[in-house]
Amino acid sequence: MAKIVLYASAASGKTEGLIAAARALTDCKLVTDQKLQLALMTPLDGDPLSVPADSKFIARLDLAIEILLPWGQPLKPLLSALKETLTPLFAAMDLANSYVLQGYHRVFKESGPKALRYHYLMYRREDFGRADYLDYYVHNHYQFGIKTPLIDYYQTYISHESTEELAALLGVNAINAENISELYLDSMEAFLSTDVMAEVGPAAAVDEAKFVDRDNSTSFTMEVIYDSAAS
Repeated sequence: MAKIVLYASAASGKTEGLIAAARALTDCKLVTDQKLQLALMTPLDGDPLSVPADSKFIARLDLAIEILLPWGQPLKPLLSALKETLTPLFAAMDLANSYVLQGYHRVFKESGPKALRYHYLMYRREDFGRADYLDYYVHNHYQFGIKTPLIDYYQTYISHESTEELAALLGVNAINAENISELYLDSMEAFLSTDVMAEVGPAAAVDEAKFVDRDNSTSFTMEVIYDSAAS
């Protein structure tokens, strides 16, 4: 299904205003009429999975908004309404340091709403074409997500053309990663302490080095403050 993620940076002193404006989206006309799934997240304090430690992107992230469209619903007819719906947020946003992406969301392992969401914005190595990269990621590397305990696992494949169009429409930056690897979990402590994770994590890192530009990739965890799927 089509997915939009807006990584919003708040203007100075307007973090609470930004979050309040985002919460108002939960019962707006576009969301209710089009049966969109909406989730709001804020960065997790003391996130042990935040990489790199000096990431300006992570430091400036105040709120993430995820919008999932129903199966078969195209995004293009909704773009004008989407911009109108998001406009109240812009007054509280630092647009120059906010980002958006649009892509295709795929479920690999799902059990229900979770308290935390981990996003890994992955970039491909220069010696891999996009098709080669996605082929290996989707058909080989996915096994590590399946093996990881205590999580739900998703992949979102980013459409660069659609993302550039959406970024220009909203006046923010386009995310130019290839994909997001997404883990949903309830407890960071439980997740990190499992014996299986001690084996899967290092093995996944070794496999990533085969096709991922890890130096330019970014990972972070967010706390879910609203999820329409849990309502």
